[in-house]
Amino acid sequence: MKVKIQQGKEEINSIGGISLIGGLLNSLKNLIKADNMRMKNVKTGKNKHSGILKSMIGLFALGKTDYADVEPFRNDAFFSDSLNLNRVPSESTLRQRCDEFGQVQEMSNIALASNIELLKQVSNFGVEKTAHSEYIPFDADVSPQDNSGSHKEGVSWTYKGHDGYAPMLAYLGTHGYMLNCEQRPGSQHSNKGAFEFFNECFDAIDKLGLSNTLFRLDSAHDDANIIEECQKRKKHFLIKRNLRKESREQWLALARRVGTCENPREGKNKYVGVASHMKPAGRDDLGPIFAVFEVIERTIKADGQELLLPEIEVNTWWTNLSEAPETVIRLYHNHGTSEQFHSELKSDLGLERMPSGKFATNSLLLLLGMLAFNILRIIGQSGLLLKKFLPRKFNVQRRRLRSVMQDLIYIACKRTRHSGSIFLKFGRHCPWFEVFRQLHTRFC
Repeated sequence: MKVKIQQGKEEINSIGGISLIGGLLNSLKNLIKADNMRMKNVKTGKNKHSGILKSMIGLFALGKTDYADVEPFRNDAFFSDSLNLNRVPSESTLRQRCDEFGQVQEMSNIALASNIELLKQVSNFGVEKTAHSEYIPFDADVSPQDNSGSHKEGVSWTYKGHDGYAPMLAYLGTHGYMLNCEQRPGSQHSNKGAFEFFNECFDAIDKLGLSNTLFRLDSAHDDANIIEECQKRKKHFLIKRNLRKESREQWLALARRVGTCENPREGKNKYVGVASHMKPAGRDDLGPIFAVFEVIERTIKADGQELLLPEIEVNTWWTNLSEAPETVIRLYHNHGTSEQFHSELKSDLGLERMPSGKFATNSLLLLLGMLAFNILRIIGQSGLLLKKFLPRKFNVQRRRLRSVMQDLIYIACKRTRHSGSIFLKFGRHCPWFEVFRQLHTRFC
């Protein structure tokens, strides 16, 4: 049968979920504070400061990162109504205003305050359970963005072997809510400025009123000052030690004396234990700190090849947890889950290549991307709780952002007006309708 194509007059949208994004964005009082700012050489006209910010966050939540991506929505009443905009800005307006915002620190402060306001709506961040306690993990790490072939300000050679940026990203809970982020030049060392960044994170956690958080950091942050600050703030920490020039043979000798030995297979011995006599940078004033170790000695490789000299692998961690060494090691291995969160930010939201050529602007846009990231996370996790309405069973604790976007954001609907009200109409066989309706009732 030959199919004929016609264009009707109905308002049919493929992004019904923008109403959920708008519902959460419009609830953030801190974003509205941006309208009170007076900036030189900036004429707001019909585009308020908050409208520019919401437009950019809305685009990020749709996986669109170029300024030009706003053009198809210029005459879209649904996009405008959902984000409560006086007018959808043009590409040039969006670019110019974001460049201006990037020069004002107060805009970054507004984005950070809005993120705290957003996270206060989260009731369950996800915890790490042990035999004795439950911890809300805090995972922070640098994750380079590949911006090869560009001449953007701040782009330089990263440790991943490409040109780009090296932002510091911090997440809270096992569900992966982003707590803070900081754009950095690609060549900047991970620990440069980390102390100040972590202090911001400490303050944010205190504002959220969370207790029993566990700071998990890699060996780049093996810093006595960071550990001291954790203790002052009464936070649990688990930081991988930098062995520097320490002898692996000496660690093996220590492990044989005080560690517990396992023999997973022939020719492989694994020693696990605690060394309580060691202190970061030799400082005895830092209080009760333990050095948990895992030393692996291999005399035969997994393929059966015998080694002339034993192969020694040493992993050690600083911690103030009163947990068994095996539990501490397991908790640190779970730190690797944050790599998935990096992937969602860079792949699902498309924030691998930043849209602006100006470093300050990209710093602000990364903060706005954090808001979009958390909005999608809240929608996805809230949807998982509606088990009786879900179109299929999910045996997961967290939904990837790309899946949330496909199921609940890019959901087709028809917008109609009647008796002074706006209606969103969905297809008869829309499998996610009931979930969408429940979420719309909650957020909008």
